[in-house]
Amino acid sequence: MSKKNDEGEQDRRVFGGARTLWKRLQAEDLPRLFFYFAALLVLAAFWIVYFERGQNPAFQDYGDGLWWALVTVTTIGYGDTFPITNAGRVVGSGVILVGIGLVGLFMGKISAILVERRIREGRGLSDAKHLSGHFVILGHKADMPGFIAGILKVNPSLPRLVIVSQAEESVVEELRLAFQGVLFLRGDVVDPMAIQRANVARAARVLVLADESVTRSDQEKDARTVMAVMTVKNLAPEVYTCAEVIDSKYDEHLKLAKCDEVVLSREYSRFLLVSATVSEGITKVLHEMLDLSDLKGLQTTEIPAEFLERPFADLRVHMQTNGRLLLGVLENTGRAIEIKRQALRDAQKTSFVNTLVDNLKRVKTMMPNRPVLNPEDSYVVREGSLAIVLGRGTPSRAES
Repeated sequence: MSKKNDEGEQDRRVFGGARTLWKRLQAEDLPRLFFYFAALLVLAAFWIVYFERGQNPAFQDYGDGLWWALVTVTTIGYGDTFPITNAGRVVGSGVILVGIGLVGLFMGKISAILVERRIREGRGLSDAKHLSGHFVILGHKADMPGFIAGILKVNPSLPRLVIVSQAEESVVEELRLAFQGVLFLRGDVVDPMAIQRANVARAARVLVLADESVTRSDQEKDARTVMAVMTVKNLAPEVYTCAEVIDSKYDEHLKLAKCDEVVLSREYSRFLLVSATVSEGITKVLHEMLDLSDLKGLQTTEIPAEFLERPFADLRVHMQTNGRLLLGVLENTGRAIEIKRQALRDAQKTSFVNTLVDNLKRVKTMMPNRPVLNPEDSYVVREGSLAIVLGRGTPSRAES
């Protein structure tokens, strides 16, 4: 079923792109120009054969006339066929004069479309309506080149990366030259129109940064992050959304906005500094664990179906045989809204009122992406969980 859905989605993207192109061609009046071009070829072929046939062996049928008309209109002029009658030369002169203007106008229109497209891309005014399954980043970081390079390295199969920010054009142009496959859109991360241009409704994941493209206070950055998440969830409630905030007090606001994952950058920095006072070398250990440059660091990965609803000990042995150290599991993974919906459906699958009430209470208090570290061997691995591991492999996306 998923394969059919993917094929259908691809067909819709192709048809959508074709419709957009057709509307653009219509705006430049290219269909009409093409009709004039075709009409000129047909009329020129008819009249040149009419005047030349019987006197010029180069024109035996309308195929010869059409070939001559095409070569003449495009001003190529191979010289293999040419009129010898006065009437034929008059036709040829008219075709040359009209053809130069018509072909020049036609090519000029096409060049205008390509140039305009390049200018719009350079200014970040294009859109991602033709994309699906892409990653969207809202905001800008001071170390954006390294940030983008890291994302592309740990996501080698990423379909496309779309970045929306208010960074200066010179900065964006340098990034565009360095990362040819990345689409940069210019716009405010709290502007619904800018977010819609990124096509978040069809994105696989949205990452909202503590935007540094414009000088603002930390409080204003976090407030704008919350606003951006609320806008994303309003436009695309199903998309997996991760947000970065500086102050941890905004964590609750993001949870209310149905944000699936929150990165507390200042709090993580404080954890590292505090850890350095009690454990020697712990900062280097944590750095190695979080570094995914060689895909050997801390990751979440999918759990084979045969190990679901089985003890944690069985999963640990399986991971160890594959060169991975199992640290725990991440429960209730994926989009927060979908987790609650599925849990609510499961909770209602009972005919006992007391059991139903208890299940509904559990759903209400359910925490998405809940880490369970180093559980007992008897702990049962539930469906909807990911394994937390150290070792080789490609990180799994929580929304998959």
